[in-house]
Amino acid sequence: MSEKTQAIPNKWVQAPSSDEVDLRELVLVLWRQKVLILLVTGVFAFAGICYAMTARQVWTSQALVSEPSGAQVAELQLAVDKIQAIISSNGRNGSNGAPLSTGAFSSLEQPAIYKSFISAFKSMDNKRAFLMQEGVYAAEIHREGISDKRSERELMNQLVEAISAKAQDEKSQDMTLSFSAETPELAQQRLVQYINFVQQQQLKSKNTELQSIWKSRIKALATQYDSVKADTLLKRQEELQRVRYSLRISKAAGVDTPLEMVDSQEIFNIQLGAKGLAEKLSILNEIKDPELFNSELGKISLKLSSLTELNLKDADFQSFNMIDSPEEPLTRDKPKRLIIVVLATLLGGMLGISIVLVCHAFRRPEDA
Repeated sequence: MSEKTQAIPNKWVQAPSSDEVDLRELVLVLWRQKVLILLVTGVFAFAGICYAMTARQVWTSQALVSEPSGAQVAELQLAVDKIQAIISSNGRNGSNGAPLSTGAFSSLEQPAIYKSFISAFKSMDNKRAFLMQEGVYAAEIHREGISDKRSERELMNQLVEAISAKAQDEKSQDMTLSFSAETPELAQQRLVQYINFVQQQQLKSKNTELQSIWKSRIKALATQYDSVKADTLLKRQEELQRVRYSLRISKAAGVDTPLEMVDSQEIFNIQLGAKGLAEKLSILNEIKDPELFNSELGKISLKLSSLTELNLKDADFQSFNMIDSPEEPLTRDKPKRLIIVVLATLLGGMLGISIVLVCHAFRRPEDA
């Protein structure tokens, strides 16, 4: 060895670290403890199977609905058209021959009826009312053995979340109505019942709204009639007074017969002469019906009587068009039994391996 080459001190030479992991040794440790690992894995797999088989099942029935067709709301629209035809100004119609629409009836049009149905379907109050009315809520409380108010509220929230309405996509007006229950039969049955429940509410609500509009129109016309009548009677009194003054003037002027060249724009017109004015005064006193003095009053009276005599009954209509009727679901939503068992088995295997490795890491030197 060259004299320039210095020997490396022994303390500088790195010895193999005791902390380095020997994979072969770990594999052998795991193999020696395979019974423990399999035991833990089996316990977890069995627990997963038990949970998957006994966990509460959730089945969801769905229905697809869209905006109702004209035929489905025809009876309601006919009632609306009858009212519109009576109250439309001068009986003028639109270009398609239908009475001119008014803002008061916008909530009774097809899009508004459909939108109202979807809103009612999503309503939390309607969901709660249905669950309580059909006994679903009471049955669940009895099954769960719930007695405190907080748990009852939590249960109600869970049941309410089982009812939903979602749009097919952002551009489509079609809605998917869903109801989840413990069995496919119950899911379908309750979805059908809830749809009917909301539909009956809509029938009552829209017919009540139509009746309200009808009665408000009658009240408005009656008020208008009284106002025009009062104005007409006042004008009649003014006309009577003018005729009396004109009669006095014609008598004082000695004008008994009608004149030909007299300014008819005079306040007290004597053109008819004393005899004509006297007859006019007599006729005005005989006439008691104010509608003879004002044709507009007669039109209002006709509208009022037509509306009052209108036989407006509750209309039967459909708030939606059923595209896909509710059916029993073929697959359950929860629990996903295979996934639960697989995950439980994996968790058990990882726990078993972890137990073996931890025990190996903390073993005493004499046990090595």
